[in-house]
Amino acid sequence: MKKSSEPQKILVIDDEQDYLAIISLALESVGYEVLESTNGLDGLAAAKTHKPDLILCDVNMPNMDGHTLLKTLKEEPKFSGIPFIFLTGNNGPGDIRKGMQLGADDYLTKPFSAEDLLTAVATRLMKKQKMQKYLELQFDEIKTSIVHSLPHEFRTPLNGILGFSQILVEEDDLPAKEVKEIGAMILRSGKRLHHLLENMVLFGQMQLWMNDQQKIAAMRQESTTLIEVIRNVTEKQSSKHERPDALRVAAGESSVQISSSYLTKILEEIIDNALKFSEPGTPVQLTSEERGSDLCITVRDMGRGMSEEQVKNISGFRQFERGFYEQQGAGLGLSIASTLAELHGGKLSIDSKEHNGTSVNILLPLAKKN
Repeated sequence: MKKSSEPQKILVIDDEQDYLAIISLALESVGYEVLESTNGLDGLAAAKTHKPDLILCDVNMPNMDGHTLLKTLKEEPKFSGIPFIFLTGNNGPGDIRKGMQLGADDYLTKPFSAEDLLTAVATRLMKKQKMQKYLELQFDEIKTSIVHSLPHEFRTPLNGILGFSQILVEEDDLPAKEVKEIGAMILRSGKRLHHLLENMVLFGQMQLWMNDQQKIAAMRQESTTLIEVIRNVTEKQSSKHERPDALRVAAGESSVQISSSYLTKILEEIIDNALKFSEPGTPVQLTSEERGSDLCITVRDMGRGMSEEQVKNISGFRQFERGFYEQQGAGLGLSIASTLAELHGGKLSIDSKEHNGTSVNILLPLAKKN
């Protein structure tokens, strides 16, 4: 990590020598360290070698243009977070839109003043610092939660697998029915452990995706039909919880701007919680309603609910009342569902009251019509 006393490093890439000299002079006058390149290929090499704090790049250059250079950097995670400002003589909406879709942070249209240049650079560097600070705080919270929750979360299913496996090894005359029951318990513990590991991997991936505009844009290009996903998820969850009549579905044929796999993940986590924390014999309702350009999917249960403070503090690996209620998993379900919704331009909200059930609302953009 850069020491606070070290000057921030700016890479300027421009084939116009006059602009390159003026920009460098302006940046150096306020204490930035400046690296210079006169074409795209050299600029790409400099970015990878020196990993600057920010890149200023002309769009039209020999060997490699600015758009190609930006696209190439965004494809590599360790360089994708560098703030990128285009310098261009073209200020048409099409040109700007293309750069923004590739992940550019800002545009400066030539000619521009030294004041505009320094303001743009300072703004983007400040935004980067705030994001780094936020991610550090989030990571510290996650590490603390992992230390407290994961030993239990791993130990419980592992104890089941090891304990029941030991019975199978040591007991010679177990009836076939009992062997089958023990096998089913081992399988259930294995599935629980697998689900935890899968959620941990996905949670970590999403932290990176939140700063990858290219990944987010690609994710938002996919669409799926709601009812098809609901049919598969409800069947699976009803069977898992042995509650075949619990789910009451009233959803339409709407299509939403999200892949089938990610919508499945969102609904699986929310419905799983609804069935897990509500009593057998009580219904879990799933409805959908189009609201302008969005679709609102609601999952409502009649379970124990959460307090206002608990709803407010929902985050990865957080669990409530561990000593009183058994909670399987690391409390990641709602956090994963919420983050996936946000990555697709939607959001998740929770309306819950203690001892009076919970409603989870998932708002997602409707699929674009051709």
